[in-house]
Amino acid sequence: MSDVTEPHGSHGPHGADRKPGRRGAGGGGLREVARRAGVSVTTASHALNGVGRVGADTRERVLAVARDLGYRANPNARGLRGARTGLIGLTHRTAVEGGITDIEYFVKIVNAATWTAMDRDYSLVLVPPSLDGRPFESLPLDGTIVIDPLTDDPLLTRLSAMGVPVVTTGRDLSRKDAFPWVDNELSTCAQAALDHLAATGAQRVGLLTGSTGQSYDEDAARAYRDWCARTGRPVLLDHAEPGTDSTAAARRLLTRPDRPDALYVVMEKFGFATLAVCRELGLSVPEDVQIVVGADGEFARSSRPPLTALDLAPESIGRQAAELLMDVIGNPPEPGAAPEHRLVPAKLLERESTRRRAGAERP
Repeated sequence: MSDVTEPHGSHGPHGADRKPGRRGAGGGGLREVARRAGVSVTTASHALNGVGRVGADTRERVLAVARDLGYRANPNARGLRGARTGLIGLTHRTAVEGGITDIEYFVKIVNAATWTAMDRDYSLVLVPPSLDGRPFESLPLDGTIVIDPLTDDPLLTRLSAMGVPVVTTGRDLSRKDAFPWVDNELSTCAQAALDHLAATGAQRVGLLTGSTGQSYDEDAARAYRDWCARTGRPVLLDHAEPGTDSTAAARRLLTRPDRPDALYVVMEKFGFATLAVCRELGLSVPEDVQIVVGADGEFARSSRPPLTALDLAPESIGRQAAELLMDVIGNPPEPGAAPEHRLVPAKLLERESTRRRAGAERP
């Protein structure tokens, strides 16, 4: 990360917002704080703004000198002038619809992104989700990771207008080439799940997905329709309404006259609803209905029966998203340059919710 220094004169980043009388008797700006504390200007800046790797004793010494001088850091003013703050934001767009969906997936992304950022002297800030993006206007962020953006996402529009570098995990489908992103090849993931169900002998394979317009829903629906057309199977598809637990959609699918004998459900929480509906209707899993969920987690592993699931490698997604964002911050792309896109492979984890194929072994 580049050093943060204060320009000469009274209009430096930290002096711009100070009013007469806010300096101590000796006066002085960031350079004076650093000199008296016996540290570099960069270390003083990190200590005052709570970023970077600064020992507790050093941080306290810098803060004490700043108090004696009456110096107060202004990270917002500094950020407006183009210097780096060492802070990157992260927000989850699915939470706008009433709660994070697959919590383990989210937590693993956050943990991996946090450690990756720390390795390069950045700190990660979790930002509450909002449709209008206002929380970002009060934060001096060098850049932001947006998990699962909406289609034509207003937050991405707002961040772009603010000049904040953005990397997404998942894609804004209306602007899929406009931003750097990290994602799974979800069409391939869905096809692997559907092929697995077909290989177990399932004849009527259905799909339960959401209707938020986020890329993972749309990728799964597109792959499913293509798969049905290619294999000559009927399309048995339903969408959960935004903000619901998907129980109604699962019940509609499982009470059809041509009831599916296998379901691919895009979210882990949809698997919970599907199992509940199966019990309500007296359907056994996997004898009557097989289930594959599109994201692995504690529920999928501990449910009865354990659910076959896709491991989407969220740790790799979080790590690569943080790396890509810090690369963009450190080396802004030339105007008109195509943003970088990275695909992370997924793995199908076979469990008891699907029938074993001949010669196959459970993990």
